[in-house]
Amino acid sequence: MPFVLSRLLWQVEPQRKPMQSSEHDAATPMTRPLRRLDLNGVVNFRDLGGYAVADGRKTRWGKIFRSDSLADLSDEDMARIGLLQLRSIFDLRAPHESSSRPNRIDAQWQVRTHAIGFYPHGAEELMARVKKRDISPEAVSETFKQMYSRLPIDQAPNYSRLLQELVAPGALPALIHCTSGKDRTGFGVAVVLLALGVERDTIMTDYALTNQFRRDLTFMVGEGADPAIVQLVQGADPQYLGAAFDTLARTWGSEQAYLRDGLGFSAEQQARLQALLLE
Repeated sequence: MPFVLSRLLWQVEPQRKPMQSSEHDAATPMTRPLRRLDLNGVVNFRDLGGYAVADGRKTRWGKIFRSDSLADLSDEDMARIGLLQLRSIFDLRAPHESSSRPNRIDAQWQVRTHAIGFYPHGAEELMARVKKRDISPEAVSETFKQMYSRLPIDQAPNYSRLLQELVAPGALPALIHCTSGKDRTGFGVAVVLLALGVERDTIMTDYALTNQFRRDLTFMVGEGADPAIVQLVQGADPQYLGAAFDTLARTWGSEQAYLRDGLGFSAEQQARLQALLLE
């Protein structure tokens, strides 16, 4: 599916030199919205604000975010994230992932974690084969396509819960994350943006931004894995998310039908989500 990556790249925070004490520090609120938060222990923490919808509105800045794992946050990271005043964290990691690498969350944050995690179909076998150097680039691509094609059906209860919780009173600002912030989070964010009326090309563009901020997965596949294969595993190929969209069209006929019939997200709930997250 064609899309224009360059359209949104200007919104990505450029690489910055180390800040001096006179510049923005962890205790000073940001004066302008940034697509990506520059953190030490997280590489793919992004604000989903500023995306246009068909009726001329845009997604609100500072209300909903996507990220990789929060297990390695530094003290400075904790201070910066604290400024966001998160009220909900949706952790899409499977229980064994979150227990082995728990999120670092400040006790002072008034935030509720929703543990709705899962392991996608084929992911465990994929990682094992990468670790053993027993997989080709073609097999990696095919595995991801199959994985994404099953997400809308296999994980419908989890993505339904994500939407239902987002429209609950006091749920925002919210963060959606998994381990690398790419696959489970990628489709979850796509679902939220679809419900908001964001165009498919823009959703694809946001998805592909992960390629600039890839999470190091050495801790999952070991030091001996083929670096070229690991790069593929860490990548966000639009064909993967496209496979999920193909399932929506094939099974439900339209994205709106998926929201209603696949996820049980009513028109009233969708209107509430849009009121909360669009301006």
